[in-house]
Amino acid sequence: MEKMYYYRNGDQQYGPVSIDQMRGVVTPDTYVWAEGMANWQQISQLPDLQTQLGLAVAYQQPTMQEPQPSYQTSYQSNDGSNGVKPPKPNNNIIISIICALFCQPLGIIAIIMAVMCDSAYNRGDYQEAEKKAKTAKTLATIGLILGLLFWVFYIGMIVVGTIGGAYSSY
Repeated sequence: MEKMYYYRNGDQQYGPVSIDQMRGVVTPDTYVWAEGMANWQQISQLPDLQTQLGLAVAYQQPTMQEPQPSYQTSYQSNDGSNGVKPPKPNNNIIISIICALFCQPLGIIAIIMAVMCDSAYNRGDYQEAEKKAKTAKTLATIGLILGLLFWVFYIGMIVVGTIGGAYSSY
């Protein structure tokens, strides 16, 4: 005796029907039930029934694929060897900002170099990032030294002028 099925189309339930009666009426997404089945299932989950109905070739359910990351996880170094993404170099932004307080011209340029370091690293140019970080550190250090020397000299001149002014006679 041929196995009989029940199928649902929207809110309507049909059956019992044979496989021949379901051909051309059901799709892989149609829910079916037959004696011996625990629950209603989509035809796409029943490969044997799908094949008997001729739906296996005509319709293939899309498969889920893992999304590929849009970022680069490894890099190609200049020597041709593959490796892991190197750690981000210290962009020296803190010292650059402090330098801008004491010596504005060099401090501002150092801040720009620190930001350029981050940009180069984010686009995968690791050697350029290291170069920009080193430049930012150098400029910030020179700016701090020159700025401190200027402020020491300036304050010294004020002190000397104040002391000298106190002893002047008219």
